[in-house]
Amino acid sequence: MEKENVKISVIREGYRSLAKEVREASHGGRVLLYTEEGMAGDDAAAAISFEGMAVTRRNIPEKGADELFAELQKPPEGIMAAVAVGGVTPIEAAKAARLPSAIPKILFPTQSAALSAADDRSYLSTKGSLPVGRSMGHVTLLDPALLAASPLRPLLGYIAATLLEEADEAYEKLLLEKESPAQALRTLKEKAALLTDVREENASADAVNAALTLLKLSPSATGVGSAHTLSLLAAKCKAGSFPDYLFPAAYALLILYQGYLGALPLEHCPPPDRAENLRLLGAKCGMEPSLLSPSQKPYAEGYDDRWRLTAEYREDFLEALRAIPLSHLSRLYRRAAKEDASPALTASELLTLLSLTGEAISGYPLIKHIKMTGLIEPFLKCG
Repeated sequence: MEKENVKISVIREGYRSLAKEVREASHGGRVLLYTEEGMAGDDAAAAISFEGMAVTRRNIPEKGADELFAELQKPPEGIMAAVAVGGVTPIEAAKAARLPSAIPKILFPTQSAALSAADDRSYLSTKGSLPVGRSMGHVTLLDPALLAASPLRPLLGYIAATLLEEADEAYEKLLLEKESPAQALRTLKEKAALLTDVREENASADAVNAALTLLKLSPSATGVGSAHTLSLLAAKCKAGSFPDYLFPAAYALLILYQGYLGALPLEHCPPPDRAENLRLLGAKCGMEPSLLSPSQKPYAEGYDDRWRLTAEYREDFLEALRAIPLSHLSRLYRRAAKEDASPALTASELLTLLSLTGEAISGYPLIKHIKMTGLIEPFLKCG
């Protein structure tokens, strides 16, 4: 599988396959290993060393987020390849690292929470800003058996976020590229059908297979995904890890799309106070409003076209959205084992973030229209 800037390979022999790929990429030279304290890093270092390569190990995080980001811009000299092994932190650190283009990057996620390795967008976020960078190119190695043995909830979050992103892209094609509804929504329906094969009695393995198939079908994403943005902001608010909030974020947006798109008023509704919402979001997440919306363009830009075209196409869009088996995904998520992870995000906090980010983040195609109508605000009053 290949996406722009990312080559994805499925492997079957875990660290042994990783070491062979690294030896070929580095020509046997020194390897920089981004990893974490623990067995995954130890096993990776041992396998690479066994193949005859010297390893410079860097455990992530060694520093606070801002210090770490600065450190990643200055790699050590003399390395021939960079490898990231483990969970989301070393994977995202490797993507954000500034390395000479001649030095290959190989990412080997050992947890389903780190399936963002298949994406060239970097989700390493400093204290005061959202991530904006992209990897300049890397190879991702995925071992289905290893991923299936990791917690299920982050994997379901990845799947739900991928389907949401497909829905957002389909909506933009309807509105901006003037595609026919059937053409724009066909792919969304095909991807949603993959989830019917995820059985509860074999959920982890089936979900991994569904995720790998989605990777084969998905082109490179062009913006910051809606669910990823919302989960990153939730992580900032709660001092947690963004994959832990990915499923609730994607689920909330998909429910909003499915349940309330048909209820949007057909009359022209004025957009709410964007400047005030940006200020509130910045205060809640500890960020400057100017960082949340660098362009500072009026949020109502293009609103008239969105209002008219949403009214025209919403029945077609709802038909495709309802092909996504959200109740099935939710049941699997609720019954999956709960890991000791990030602090819980309450429904009230999620709704507040959802409302505020509708103002701030340009990567929300459909939420732009839903937010501008003020439809979300009554739910906030219910707590």
